[in-house]
Amino acid sequence: MFRKLVPAVVLLAAVGVAGCSPEEKLYDVSGTVTHQGKPVAKGLIFFDPDGGGPQGFASIEDGKFDTATPGQGKGIRGGKYTVRINGFDGKVAPEAPFGAAVFPEHTFSKELPAQNQTFDYEVPVKKK
Repeated sequence: MFRKLVPAVVLLAAVGVAGCSPEEKLYDVSGTVTHQGKPVAKGLIFFDPDGGGPQGFASIEDGKFDTATPGQGKGIRGGKYTVRINGFDGKVAPEAPFGAAVFPEHTFSKELPAQNQTFDYEVPVKKK
């Protein structure tokens, strides 16, 4: 009986291993975000992949961000992304935990290589 079960167990294990893929490699993006030449006090930066997949993100503190910061970021796969930046003045209020917005959400497209990288960006002033 045991000899008949061994091939079945080996087959099930092989199917289980074949169905599992290693966790996808994500790359870290760090850098600075400024607006009107000054560091953004507090904010968020999102990396939305144009082809679907996991979203990268990071918190912005005193103009700096790093997707590798535990609990405050997630890396990217590489490829074409829509980058979204939200910036705030950092002056906490009861209904504004990041403070008041210093500019409306800013979006743009960018090709990001599949590697760890530094990315610095100056959010342009919107013309009225």
